[in-house]
Amino acid sequence: MRRMLALAALTTLASAPVLAQEAPAPRFAIFAPDQLFKTSARAKKVVEQLDGIGKGLQEKLLAKQKELEKMAEQLKSPGLSDEGRAKLQRDLQDGETAFKRAQEDSQKEFNKESDKIYGQFQKEVGPIVEELSKERKLQVVFQYTRQNAGMFAFTDEKWAVDFTNEIAKRYDAKFEGKSAAPEAEAPAAKPAAPAAKPAGKGKKNG
Repeated sequence: MRRMLALAALTTLASAPVLAQEAPAPRFAIFAPDQLFKTSARAKKVVEQLDGIGKGLQEKLLAKQKELEKMAEQLKSPGLSDEGRAKLQRDLQDGETAFKRAQEDSQKEFNKESDKIYGQFQKEVGPIVEELSKERKLQVVFQYTRQNAGMFAFTDEKWAVDFTNEIAKRYDAKFEGKSAAPEAEAPAAKPAAPAAKPAGKGKKNG
């Protein structure tokens, strides 16, 4: 009797519909901007452009710094009169204040240009990442940077860079021969000139 009940139970389980099915494995890839800057010719130009801006600002600051150092050396001159020394000290203090302001302005200008350049870069690369993700039917694309390097305990290096390398190829092909400089903003439209007033009619003589 027990054997018959067990056999009946097994038959019932075998014939029951499968309610839970294994979900398909997620499809994802890694996008590494740092890798893109190494492999893409256009991305390298973006970095070079930003480096050039930083170098130009740094050279201006160094020139101002040398002027201040020269003034400081002049203060050590034994032949300098009291009046001349006092004036030179004031000029040096004013120069140091101006130098600090120049440093702050240079940093602001660099940050502004950096945001503009990288904003243009993201505007160009974003659609390519989306296009390739759809082609490969990916569900997630992780953006890998130095800041989040610890999120992966292990990665297959060849697989990890494959997605980014394909982005680099398409990026260079799409923008081949085009300048890497950000697009210039369109000038603001000038307000329309006011309409000319109609000439007044002369008074009739009575």
